[in-house]
Amino acid sequence: MQSIPSPALGPDKALAIGAYGETVAAYRYLVFAERVDRKPHRDAFAAMADEEQDHKQRLQKLLARLYPDSDFVLSERDKEMVVVGPRLLDVRDDARFAEALNFTLQTEQRTSAFYRSLAQTIPDAPLNTLFKELAEEGAEHYHRLRNLVQDVTSTDIK
Repeated sequence: MQSIPSPALGPDKALAIGAYGETVAAYRYLVFAERVDRKPHRDAFAAMADEEQDHKQRLQKLLARLYPDSDFVLSERDKEMVVVGPRLLDVRDDARFAEALNFTLQTEQRTSAFYRSLAQTIPDAPLNTLFKELAEEGAEHYHRLRNLVQDVTSTDIK
């Protein structure tokens, strides 16, 4: 089930939720990079972590600049708009690693849908453009991760 933001979700909270999701994604990709055996896979996961970290920083800078007085404590429902599964992953064995990869694939889909929905509902031009871009990048990450998962599970998971 893909979650979409509530019509009452303002741009400041949307930025905060997006930054949370990007933080979780960056962490997950770093965990994956540490778990796999082959250097090309480590490099691919590390590169995706860097991209997610960049997204997080962009969102946080915009939030600080546009809404300096915003202060959110995100609820579980807020977090579920952009993350599937637990925030912290257990990848100590192959079955859990495969499950974590699946959670992250679902998360990329959910995050892309979240940003796509925001691009349709938030009229502010700079934010609208950013959300469209992040929706496209989320979809691209999903496809890259799906291909990487197929390769990793055939070589790194015995």
